[in-house]
Amino acid sequence: MNNYQEFSTRANVVTRRTYNRPKEDGTFETWEETVDRVIDHQQWLWERAKGNTLDMSEIVELGKLRTLMLERKATVSGRTLWLGGTNVAKTREASQFNCSFGRVETVHDIVDAMWLLLQGCGVGFEPVVGTLNGFAKKLEVKTVRSTKALGDAKGCPSNQSWRSVDDAGKKTYHLKIGDSAEAWAKSAGKLFAMKDAVDVLVLDFTEVRAAGERLKGYGWISSGDETISAAFNRICDLMNDRAGQLLTRIDILDVLNHLGTTLSSRRSAEIALMPVSDPEVDNFISAKKDFWLHGNEHRQQSNNSIVFHKKPTQWELSYIFDKMVEAGGSEPGFINAESAKKRAPHFKGVNPCAEILLGNKSFCNLVEVDWGKFLQDFGGLQESIEIVARANYRQTCVNLDDGVLQRSWHELNEFLRLCGVGATGIVKFLDHHNGQSNVVTMLQALRASAKKGANSMADELGLPRAKLVTTVKPSGTLSKIMDTTEGVHKPLGKYIFNNVTFSKHDEIIPTLVASGYKVIDKPFESDSVLVTFPVAYEDVKFDVVDGKHVNLETAISQLDRYKLMMDHYVDHNCSVTISYDPSEVPVIIEWILENWETYVGVSFIYRNDPTKTAADLGYAYLPQEVVSEEAYRAYANTLMPVDLTNLASTDDLTDEECLTGACPIR
Repeated sequence: MNNYQEFSTRANVVTRRTYNRPKEDGTFETWEETVDRVIDHQQWLWERAKGNTLDMSEIVELGKLRTLMLERKATVSGRTLWLGGTNVAKTREASQFNCSFGRVETVHDIVDAMWLLLQGCGVGFEPVVGTLNGFAKKLEVKTVRSTKALGDAKGCPSNQSWRSVDDAGKKTYHLKIGDSAEAWAKSAGKLFAMKDAVDVLVLDFTEVRAAGERLKGYGWISSGDETISAAFNRICDLMNDRAGQLLTRIDILDVLNHLGTTLSSRRSAEIALMPVSDPEVDNFISAKKDFWLHGNEHRQQSNNSIVFHKKPTQWELSYIFDKMVEAGGSEPGFINAESAKKRAPHFKGVNPCAEILLGNKSFCNLVEVDWGKFLQDFGGLQESIEIVARANYRQTCVNLDDGVLQRSWHELNEFLRLCGVGATGIVKFLDHHNGQSNVVTMLQALRASAKKGANSMADELGLPRAKLVTTVKPSGTLSKIMDTTEGVHKPLGKYIFNNVTFSKHDEIIPTLVASGYKVIDKPFESDSVLVTFPVAYEDVKFDVVDGKHVNLETAISQLDRYKLMMDHYVDHNCSVTISYDPSEVPVIIEWILENWETYVGVSFIYRNDPTKTAADLGYAYLPQEVVSEEAYRAYANTLMPVDLTNLASTDDLTDEECLTGACPIR
């Protein structure tokens, strides 16, 4: 039972690319096999937490969860879809979480951040001055690159380091980086832990395997030593510039951004936070302005937001928006810590998509339900949310004391037990019930169902209840495989040409070409192509302009939908990117000040005219381009079915999900 026939080609292709794992026989999983692997993982978590095998009623419950997932009405996190049930998931249990937050002020925090990035986990962070410093004195950096070729034996998995003094008295510190994720993470720490006043630092990457090798367990492709050697050298330049000094907040921002580049094509997701009262805040606000012109390309790795601990004035918000406009309309974002702390006393920061209110050293824990698939079955929606919430709580039953992460990550998870019962297809749901007087009551009932599920699971296991339960995330990739609208966002139009990024070497590309799909080279990315998929949102309401069904929502309309969800469903935060025109800034500021108690944080981005093409707007392409019904049907009618049988995919992550400031990894 593949269930492929029930979903669009886009859904099936993205599923194959992103979540179906390679099997021992060289083929890839079917959707049913992916789901069964995840259900096996859920059973493993449940039985370990319970200390006994499941009874028949519990097996039946897992069967209901399996059916919801097979029908793509609900799902666990993308990370668990990819790794659940594998040995990696059972030995490196932090790999199951999409995102995290931690303050970065010590060497150990650097190691944690690098380790999590290498797990594919997004990293939210606040750079903190006081402990991290540059080299003791300026030193010479020598780099020895790996010469390993594809098929060569793996290198030593551990780091090696030693000191030497030559006949002339020149002191050298040698750091040989091991061929493993653990070694890479710990080697980043070694750079900052070295306090010797040496003359030469040797960075030796000769143990690192060649680029292109598939990483067993994780399943994605090795980047070799090219990215990590470049990143470490840039970090060393920074530490030489700060020789004998503490690192600034901006320095630490740069360090984390450099570490984010080590993932090569697997773009990292980062968000950096800084209090608005900090002396460096002006530099932070302008950190990404024209970054590509000033040798700061690494700064694209993070979204940057400032944090307010008290209600700002109109002048302060106007100042921030002026800076946003100068920077292109989207950054810096701003977070209301005052409101966040009322919802979550443990609050210290957010994940890169800002949908989860996190403590210092804590993880996002996500599941979601497609509300759009239950328009005629509210009772079924309540039951599904309860089932998924119970699964969500079981995902807190993990051992994060993995020998790399600081133990405080594990201890905080044991206490907070944060859940994130999310929703997608929300616009479909709200449009369907538009005008009904009981919408608020329905949202409150759905939140109650989520809490009932999470709390009942906690009580049965004799563990602390989740401190917060409900959220809304952007749901970029998962909404695609569910064939639904993304999170709380309204699509750009009824008929869309969605240009999805793939590796140029992905085995599925010739099949897509043969089936009639438009495939072009992606501008500025030599190893990537764009595949155009036709998408129709038949059950969402749009305005009609020049023959196109388009989204003409104002910024205030989008913010009002955010408020509706925040007031009646969401415990954490509702992640949303507000598209706006600069002329709307005054009313946006007025709305924020009037609704400060509700507002926690949203992203902003300039609104393109949805009636215009990429060429009209001067772009090489648009990730999503609104077209007329005629153009949609003309293209769709040329396409033939795509046979996924025996096709593999080496692509891991499309960066299109990061264009709005929300960067879900898987």
